[in-house]
Amino acid sequence: MLVDEDKRREEPDIPQGSLADISFLILIFFMVSTTINMDKGIGLVLPPQGEQKEIYKDKITKIMVDPRGKVLVNESQVSMERLPNRLTEIIRSKPDMIFSVKTHSKTKYQDYVDVLDVLKKVDAENISIAQ
Repeated sequence: MLVDEDKRREEPDIPQGSLADISFLILIFFMVSTTINMDKGIGLVLPPQGEQKEIYKDKITKIMVDPRGKVLVNESQVSMERLPNRLTEIIRSKPDMIFSVKTHSKTKYQDYVDVLDVLKKVDAENISIAQ
């Protein structure tokens, strides 16, 4: 009597007991070796708490950003393209000028950040964030 060779062979069995251990080791490896990019936010140096100085109105330039993204510098409208030139003129005339940035509650965050970026690009040293 001939016995079929295929029926006599046992199917190879893959041990699955250590599969969970291997999965966790791979997971831990990737968690340890992966770097996560963190948002850095807006870098501002804040003065020490409690420090107050008397400031004259002629040393403050008010910058207002309205809900539509329009920028007002001392109550006169300035386009975003013209803003760097306008701020540079102000800094040249008074290097110790303080720029007070105020926004409306419905102003887009990106418009606010764009104005702060322009202030940083023109090397404005004194920036006040008004409420």
